[in-house]
Amino acid sequence: MIERYILPVLFLLFCVSCDKQSESPEDDMAVRLFVEIGGKSQTKTVTETDGTVTFSGGDKLGMFVLPGNTPVMWSYQNSRWVSSVSVEWENRTDDFEFLAYYPCDEVSGVTPDAVPMPDLSEQSGSLEDIGDKDFLVGRVVASYADNNGTVSFSGDNSLEHVYSLLYLSVVGDDLSNSLTITGCTFTGKGIVTPHTYSFDSASGGMIAFGSPGGDVLTIEDLPSHDIAVLINPVSLDSSLSFTIRYIRSGQKYEAKASLGTDFSGGSFHKITLRLVDGKLIMTGNEVSDWNVITLDDIVLVGTSA
Repeated sequence: MIERYILPVLFLLFCVSCDKQSESPEDDMAVRLFVEIGGKSQTKTVTETDGTVTFSGGDKLGMFVLPGNTPVMWSYQNSRWVSSVSVEWENRTDDFEFLAYYPCDEVSGVTPDAVPMPDLSEQSGSLEDIGDKDFLVGRVVASYADNNGTVSFSGDNSLEHVYSLLYLSVVGDDLSNSLTITGCTFTGKGIVTPHTYSFDSASGGMIAFGSPGGDVLTIEDLPSHDIAVLINPVSLDSSLSFTIRYIRSGQKYEAKASLGTDFSGGSFHKITLRLVDGKLIMTGNEVSDWNVITLDDIVLVGTSA
């Protein structure tokens, strides 16, 4: 699983095998891969408070080699990527198109037009669990001659985050009067509606499926005052609503705020909410590469539950 979150780099060995007992360097047609996420080079998927993501042992990635319609699964083992089956370059001169996606739980029934995406309807709110829900895609056209058989998902062709990440920190103003957050709710049209992903540019990437809904994400038993969630990339007609439920001095309260309307794919919103005299004030919202977005202060008015 991805243990931390933001922009990691990934080195892949796309090993293509053949039935020959031995090969000279001139005969080696193995496909090798170099992969970056968001243009940064690392070898794991771990999520951090700055949005950085790295890969860890056991992570699995799927890759299509067009015109093929079935992906090959790659597993991160002992600091390298190992393919479940072997593949090799058809020749040394022609260009081929490669499509990659993360995570890859299975390859049966998966096509470039229908890649399963993680379910966002149930989340823990913990940053450490974001990697279980993150979804990354990449596309590159390359030939064997471009880089001696290495397919490079880097630079403009790096893997990109599809979902939007929100990381909220709730801070109390009165340190002598502790604050216990018991739960929170995000409400916005389609924020956790299930989707599949299509590499067909005409489809716009994400395709909703199943029954309508997916407008509410509720989390109970929050592990801390820091809340990390992923939502679908959305442009809302009305602002994303955020509600926290908390206890102070034995009394139950609720506080609400509007978090904005635009949450583009790959954006990382880092938000600080400060509870002042029963009002929750948003003092900052950054978005990094992941894009960093800064919002005006937002006041949350606390009311007895």
